[in-house]
Amino acid sequence: MSQASLLAFVKYKPRRKAVAYRFLMDIPEILGPDLERYGPFKKGDLVSEGALPREIWAVLMKRGAVKPYFMEV
Repeated sequence: MSQASLLAFVKYKPRRKAVAYRFLMDIPEILGPDLERYGPFKKGDLVSEGALPREIWAVLMKRGAVKPYFMEV
């Protein structure tokens, strides 16, 4: 094994990708940017990333309403 390939192996870190989010509070209904209604969501619900638009996930994360769950890719 050459030094270059060994260094690449040592520096490799698997990327983490959010695949689901756990709700930390009850949310009765969410109105999305597409004017669709989403919900209700209960505290403890685990929801896949594709169930809601990205804009909604960003707002929920900022407000502390959800916690992401990651998978190494």
